[in-house]
Amino acid sequence: MSQIRLAAESGEVAGACWTWGSMRTTWRKAIQTGEAVVMLQNRTQPHPELPNVTLTANLAKTREARELVLTSDPSAIIFTYALPPASPADRLQTLRRAFMNTMKDPEFLADAEKSKLAIDPMTGEELEKIVTRFLKLEPALVTKLKEILAGK
Repeated sequence: MSQIRLAAESGEVAGACWTWGSMRTTWRKAIQTGEAVVMLQNRTQPHPELPNVTLTANLAKTREARELVLTSDPSAIIFTYALPPASPADRLQTLRRAFMNTMKDPEFLADAEKSKLAIDPMTGEELEKIVTRFLKLEPALVTKLKEILAGK
């Protein structure tokens, strides 16, 4: 990332793609001064710190394009915790509650703030919906996505 940042600062490149957590930390001053501007966010919902930044899915002109954009949302599944499919439902719910309680814990949040880490948790139920949507993509969309990702 440092090479790309140097290229951006020298005018060699005019833009790049990063997660908000990364930008928030490494580009903080440039964003505050307006030298760097967040143009788009590839998420299903706006990040709480970026409520007025356009969502890429809102720019899609067709249902197919919207599905492809939403499928490529890296923030949705970048940091996940998973259990085997046959895990007992009560254990799943206990772990989901514990995780979300940790994400709201004042001591945890204070430590994250000291480290300049963005905490933007997604519930297990939200993640489950996204994964289910991925698994139910129409075969034609899967083929198109493979072509796009392979550069064909």
